[in-house]
Amino acid sequence: MKKAMQVLGGAAAAMLLATGIVAAQQLIVDINKVSESGVGEKIGTVTITESKQGTTFKVAVSGVASGKHGFHVHEKGDCGTAMKAGKAEAGGAAGPHYDPDGKKTHKGPQGAGHKGDLPVLTAGAKGIAQSVTAPKLKLVDVQGRALVIHEGGDNYSDTPENGGGSGRIACGVVPKAQAQAR
Repeated sequence: MKKAMQVLGGAAAAMLLATGIVAAQQLIVDINKVSESGVGEKIGTVTITESKQGTTFKVAVSGVASGKHGFHVHEKGDCGTAMKAGKAEAGGAAGPHYDPDGKKTHKGPQGAGHKGDLPVLTAGAKGIAQSVTAPKLKLVDVQGRALVIHEGGDNYSDTPENGGGSGRIACGVVPKAQAQAR
């Protein structure tokens, strides 16, 4: 009986792979505070999944001020400090917003700008508990890159710089997916 169940289980798995039906992949990112001193304590997680509607980011973070916060995918998978204009910048090692098409403009997740723009997050008294979807991103686009939460909101324009998001207050590096055995 056990052998028969193993054979049936294997056959079912093979059929699912053959028809292209596989379980949805998700990635979990630890989010840490960042400051001019470097990467600090863990303050939450972001769970990332992909669907036909785009890539969804389920944010569960505490320890941030109430209000609007810009949220972006940054080019490099590094949350460390970097120098900018002679000063240490919190999370600066993450580099600029993810912009694989060289748009060099900040137009929001629905706009024609770079792909790193994500929907604005809103923190309440207990932090952020929100899911947002970026319709132009795939899971593979964000793997190995940094997710950054900014101090202020985001108006999705280039003025003021980065849409008014101001400094970087939290960051996490998206893991690369594990290769699946075939």
